[in-house]
Amino acid sequence: MVKKLFKHEFIYYFRTFALFLPIVLVIGVMARVFRLFENFDSALVDIAIISSAFMLVVSCFALLMLSVVVAVVRFYKNMYSAEGYLTFTLPVNNAQHIFVKLLTAICCQAICLLTVIVAALIALSGEPLKEFMLLLTTGLSEFYEDIGAVSFIAFVFDIIVIALLSVVGNMLLYYACITVGQTAKKNRILMAVGAYFIYYVATQVISTVIVMIFTVLGMSGVFDGIVMWLDDHMILTMHLSMGVSIVIYAAMAVAFWFVTQSIMTKKLNLE
Repeated sequence: MVKKLFKHEFIYYFRTFALFLPIVLVIGVMARVFRLFENFDSALVDIAIISSAFMLVVSCFALLMLSVVVAVVRFYKNMYSAEGYLTFTLPVNNAQHIFVKLLTAICCQAICLLTVIVAALIALSGEPLKEFMLLLTTGLSEFYEDIGAVSFIAFVFDIIVIALLSVVGNMLLYYACITVGQTAKKNRILMAVGAYFIYYVATQVISTVIVMIFTVLGMSGVFDGIVMWLDDHMILTMHLSMGVSIVIYAAMAVAFWFVTQSIMTKKLNLE
């Protein structure tokens, strides 16, 4: 049954984005075609180049935003609207429902991101792309030589893990807020927005308090020895900071999953 759910979800996303993905690619091609005439001294050509570039940026941003919005709306409608009465009759537990929704949403966002990258590469193909790739490879080569193979691989691994956990955590946060909103008898969408607002304010307050505490302690000289050690071990400090970020992102993702599954199991409240 889980395989059937995956199939159903992917079909839904394919039907939703089957039109948008080619449009972004076509706009990328248009931007590249107009750049072929950039040497012509014409105001009309300049307008066409600028307009196509602007259209590409807007369409790429819209596609990435749409991939998140569609995933959130899909979760809400399929789990907590009238469709939920059918969804929860399937021989699948709540954890499997969340996993299927999460994985398909992430795959959809990855495909949209890949489309954006391809469209950008098409639009920039030629000298701008060659210069960018040369600058990128040169920078990476110098960084690789400075820190060594082991540290470089560790950095790549850390960045990939942080990126994945960030996407997973954000989706689970939206799922948790939607689920919290379903506990209300009325104005459930407003309750979900309120849950997200409370989370945002709480994280900002906590971050501000932590920064203030460390700032005060730093001004008092408590961390002078630690700061000196960190300056002398910059690469290790970067690895440690990224490791702490991974732990925090993973803990938050687990917490959001727990909130979603717990409420879904114990306090399910469909429309």
